[in-house]
Amino acid sequence: MKRIAIFICCTIISIAFSACAQNNMLQEGLALKYLVREPRTHAGKPPVAILMHGYGSNEADLFELAQFFPDDFLVISVRAPYPQGPTGFQWFEKDRSKQKYTPIKAQVEDSRDLLLKFIPQVVSWHHADAANIYVMGFSQGAIMSYEVGLTSPATIKGIGILSGGLPTGLEKEIKPSPTLSRLRIFIAHGTADNILSYQDGKDGYDQLVKLGLKPELHTYTGMAHTITSQVVADLVKWLKS
Repeated sequence: MKRIAIFICCTIISIAFSACAQNNMLQEGLALKYLVREPRTHAGKPPVAILMHGYGSNEADLFELAQFFPDDFLVISVRAPYPQGPTGFQWFEKDRSKQKYTPIKAQVEDSRDLLLKFIPQVVSWHHADAANIYVMGFSQGAIMSYEVGLTSPATIKGIGILSGGLPTGLEKEIKPSPTLSRLRIFIAHGTADNILSYQDGKDGYDQLVKLGLKPELHTYTGMAHTITSQVVADLVKWLKS
């Protein structure tokens, strides 16, 4: 999906784009390329929100959301490692031999390893709070949020899953631990999603509950494979809680 749809009034979006303009230079030198919104208030080391785009998009897409995040957050919007089209990227390719949306496992693992290398680099480079790292994403980015958060919960405080599903077989890699039980999990999914069905999102939620975790599921009646202003509002409220 090339572009998320964010249904927020034009005036607010205009302000957001204006504010983002000073920070929209692509950052290089770490394990992955990214855009950054520095904290707008400073009181010690900032918490971090790492945003991961969906299939065929790029780091500029979810960066539109940065201005709606809490002022004290360092917001990082990261580019996936695999090219997809002239300006798009992907975290992994889909396994075409299977009907169900199944990622190519080797590419998922490579992307996960890059993210786990990237996160401490961000913390060090931006002098951020290593104990307050949130990873969140849309579609493929949501799948990668599951991968990173559930397999390395000691590194992550919380994950935000926007229109994504739990990767097949990932539950077998999850190792119960005190850090895993404390992992904060936000799940948002629309009932009219025709790319990754609402049932995919609900199945992931149910699996996590069976594992003894306490995910927070937000259902959006009639919402397709997209992000709405209500999703953003609920996500930010969750971050602040």
